[in-house]
Amino acid sequence: MIGRFLRTLFGRRDPSVLPTRTRRPRPLVADADFDAPPGALTAEDIEDRFFRLVYGFPAARSSSLSADEQAVLRHVRDAFGGDRIDIATLPRLPAAVQALIGPLHSARTDSLALVRRIEADPTLADDVVHAVNHSPHVAGGHVRDVSGVLGRVGYHGLQRVVMQVAMRPVLRRDTGPASRAAGERLWEQAGRSARASAFLAQPDGDPFESWLAGLVSQTGVQPVLVELEKWRGLSGVGYSQAFVAAAGLQAERIALHAARQWGLPPRVLQALAERADPADGGLRTPLGRALLAASRIAMLDVLIEHGLAEPGSVLKATPSQGIGQARLIACRSQLRRPMAVVAES
Repeated sequence: MIGRFLRTLFGRRDPSVLPTRTRRPRPLVADADFDAPPGALTAEDIEDRFFRLVYGFPAARSSSLSADEQAVLRHVRDAFGGDRIDIATLPRLPAAVQALIGPLHSARTDSLALVRRIEADPTLADDVVHAVNHSPHVAGGHVRDVSGVLGRVGYHGLQRVVMQVAMRPVLRRDTGPASRAAGERLWEQAGRSARASAFLAQPDGDPFESWLAGLVSQTGVQPVLVELEKWRGLSGVGYSQAFVAAAGLQAERIALHAARQWGLPPRVLQALAERADPADGGLRTPLGRALLAASRIAMLDVLIEHGLAEPGSVLKATPSQGIGQARLIACRSQLRRPMAVVAES
């Protein structure tokens, strides 16, 4: 019933958002690798807990979707243009970063050319230098310019720093207490999701594209939160699991359309499209499967950090998710290791 309502509310995927698939999916792993260890949590449980944390929702007061909840969800959908999202409502990247999207993921852009493009915008250049100088994960003394950043973190590190600088204000909005608290949790999840996605996409996936997909996958949460805040306290909203899931799905749809407007790489768009389709579940491409699991592992890591899940908890592997339990546990362990280059300040 929940699935039917979500498809009715949000509709089927707009074919125009889908790039042509360029890679055949790898085969699913053997059934033997889906034995759940103690402390394994389902994907649905993890997402429900995480979005309650981010949106500031209390525990569910009802098990079914109420009429008021359906009305609120329709309002949220309509606020962004209904079935075809109004691009004017989408999060925006700084113009300087928007112009860099193509060069950032182009193999034809050499490192010095990328440095020159960044330095052409003094504000962006200052932000990149500041991010590296204030990151606890970058060793060495302070750098003075973008060339110094390149020497310190390398070409791929510079790519990532630029996108982190761009995504920080998108995720960490400060329009009020709710958005401020949500932004902190989203920023924590984004960095983890990026690392987990890059890990799970190995060995075939493009390192930058898989990392980027993880970073941007929750960029629709803040716009949805703004609309949900207008209805907070409505007595008929029981914060059911279906309501929380639908709010999360709408955020994923916005993230997909925003990524299209930003001109992100086709494989990233494909993965986000699979993530946002309730009938698909992110199972069609390797990056789609990696992103789906990575975002949930990152959510779980945030929940553990805030005492909302047991320290030994892991994401439960399922055949439909397409990644075995051993690899999910290895990914969770990877997140506990020190980061090589992450600009969090």
